Amino acid sequence: MAYKLPADENVRDAVVRAAREQLDRAVRNLSDTIGDDPVGAVHAARKAVKKERSLLRLTRGALPAKLRRRENAALRTAAAGLSDARDAEVMLETLDELAERFAGQLPRSVFDEVREPLERERDATRSRLADSALGPRTTRELAAVRDRIGGWKLRRDGWGALEKGVQRNYRRGRRAMAAARREPTLEAMHAWRKRVKDLWYQQRLLAPSCGPTTRGHARDLHRLSDVLGDDHDLGVLRARLTDLHVGTDVDALIALLDHRQAELRGEAWALGDRVYAEKPATFAKRMRRSWAAGRALAVAQEPTAPVELAEATRTGPTA
Repeated sequence: MAYKLPADENVRDAVVRAAREQLDRAVRNLSDTIGDDPVGAVHAARKAVKKERSLLRLTRGALPAKLRRRENAALRTAAAGLSDARDAEVMLETLDELAERFAGQLPRSVFDEVREPLERERDATRSRLADSALGPRTTRELAAVRDRIGGWKLRRDGWGALEKGVQRNYRRGRRAMAAARREPTLEAMHAWRKRVKDLWYQQRLLAPSCGPTTRGHARDLHRLSDVLGDDHDLGVLRARLTDLHVGTDVDALIALLDHRQAELRGEAWALGDRVYAEKPATFAKRMRRSWAAGRALAVAQEPTAPVELAEATRTGPTA
């Protein structure tokens, strides 16, 4: 089933199911796919782990704190190794996107000369990944968490299991945006992006019950996450370029990079103002009302069983 909490599914059951599905997906990629496509396997596994951690944050009001911290720490450890394996790929992809966007503004030789050392680093990283124990080790770590999911005990059900996480995650995102606006460092922008991705994943989970407004909010968050992701990738590439010793005009390339980053940040502030327009308490109240209405609608749309319909027909309307 998709990564969602359907309106006709018990919250406890949906959380356990979604948690299992994400870790099954991560384990499957790292076990079955990493030999043929290590980059794709790592990317897919990282995404599944991020969704799993967002699910934990969403249910913080229902999962015991000790259990939640234990599982989150295990997932964070597993994700750290996967993130390291991705950086070399991202820098090359980002450089190629710059070359395409600004074709003709710098000689192609500038991009090619920078690309050569980055390509060597990428190839070395791929070789290490193929030969390392990262896949098997991470698979064991994630499988251990997956095996414990059946023992998760949510202390609340329904909206009560989700409300605390919904409001807290929204508030953290608003604060992270304000901090990034005050001082838009690479670290601050990345911290904001993590909170945006959390809220995006959580709005995807809640949209089947909370309706079209939540789906629209999720689309805006998805776009904002992509914009902030591109901004981060440019920042990582910029830091590497300043340490790269090549004979070409790196300063001119950095100037183009800075121009593109300024464009992205302008879009990010505008999107951020929209997705974080409400105060946290107002947002949480609206989500609670949407959730209740969506669940009530799901109940109202349940088909009447034939035996119940026959009984109602025989007895007629009641006063």
